[in-house]
Amino acid sequence: MKRLLAALLALCVLMLAGCGDRTPASSDPAAKPSAAAEDADVVLYEFRSLEVSVPRSYLDLLVVETGQEPWNEHWTPLISFFHKASVEAFSEEHPYESAEGQGVGWLGGVTRLDRIGFEDWLTGEKSGSTLFGSDGEGSWYIILRPTDVRVYRPDESWDVLNEWMDALPDQLVARNALTPYDANALFDADYTYDSEHVELGCRFPGEPMDLVILSLSQPETQGTGGIWCVERVHYVYTDYSFTDTQLVFPVAFGVDEAAADYYARLQAECSAGEHPELLTPMGAALDYARRVTWIFGEDVSATDFERIELVG
Repeated sequence: MKRLLAALLALCVLMLAGCGDRTPASSDPAAKPSAAAEDADVVLYEFRSLEVSVPRSYLDLLVVETGQEPWNEHWTPLISFFHKASVEAFSEEHPYESAEGQGVGWLGGVTRLDRIGFEDWLTGEKSGSTLFGSDGEGSWYIILRPTDVRVYRPDESWDVLNEWMDALPDQLVARNALTPYDANALFDADYTYDSEHVELGCRFPGEPMDLVILSLSQPETQGTGGIWCVERVHYVYTDYSFTDTQLVFPVAFGVDEAAADYYARLQAECSAGEHPELLTPMGAALDYARRVTWIFGEDVSATDFERIELVG
């Protein structure tokens, strides 16, 4: 039987160090002193419809970066914060290296996602990132935090600033009237789309991950004539009593379209006689498996799948 390659889709959380403006908060071109009396103690950073407020008392403790280049057209970093004492200490000892470029003193940052970026985030590795809100107009916001120690010059300000970063998502939601978004609700749900569902499993005897179950549904037309898609993948490690479930959106295999647009287009094409293989769960499962051959192998076929009954 085909050999399983231990490679799963992952989303790398990049830091984009050194590609933005490194200026004190008070003189940053994206910041302005607030004119509102209740905001007299903060400086505002404005990014289209999002405002980020920074206490003036923290200005001497922070290095703030804005104006960073978008990672791609769907992920736009808005602002990053660094522990100033760590940045300065590193720069003194390593004058020819960029502290920010090394991630020294990095506290975190805020990034905007469009719909495709949102679906991209849902399909990838989320360590160090939390999706906390949506503006209801096609933008979602995540906060990125370091997953390892970045402090170079420990002092009291490091703890103070991290406490502030911990509270920042709730502050941004309140200040910008965002809709709080808990992605766990989507991950904890049984399914993504409201339709009939079919589960097909592929076994890998002798491998730590010995069973892969594809959850298939009809995202557009229901019943006869409706296309099927893989909406979730369950990686089962039987010996360890562990299952890793990942959501599937078209962006996961290189499609630069939001799921709703992509499946609507496929349904229209299928109704015109194209993609007949997508009219059955098995055909859709094989279409998916052949896109991710590093999991299923080059020779994957219908005989490798069996109907699985998921409980719970």
